[in-house]
Amino acid sequence: MSGEKMSPHLKSTMVEALGIKMFKDENGVYKATMPVDNRTCQIFGLLNGGASIALAENLAGFASFELCDADMIPVGSCVSANHVAPGFFNSEVHAVATPVKIGKTIHIWNVDVFNEKEQLLSTIRMTNLIIKDTHKLREAITNASVDKD
Repeated sequence: MSGEKMSPHLKSTMVEALGIKMFKDENGVYKATMPVDNRTCQIFGLLNGGASIALAENLAGFASFELCDADMIPVGSCVSANHVAPGFFNSEVHAVATPVKIGKTIHIWNVDVFNEKEQLLSTIRMTNLIIKDTHKLREAITNASVDKD
């Protein structure tokens, strides 16, 4: 992942603001990383549960987007999280999205968030509805210009 440029459609979004990096690995598994820093911690220096949920929702959305037909887009409809251990300031977490159901109109993902020692911090169930792209959002993303920096 290091050295890769962020997709232009993710600039100035929550993904960029939280430092999230999303990718599909060589085995086709959807994964992401996120720093545990001032952007993602609560006041005690621990990973904010909402940041973990944001990581999971964005990763599941990214995965569903890649699996949708060209005239469809995913929209989040339900999220449920269990936080089972704390993440600590000045570290990094990573997430793995596992499909539970990939249907024509609904995608359900289980996203597990781990610390650098591979300890489970959160397990999150994310449901995306797959809807017709009536506003041509997919086309806008595809045609986004790439930064020239």
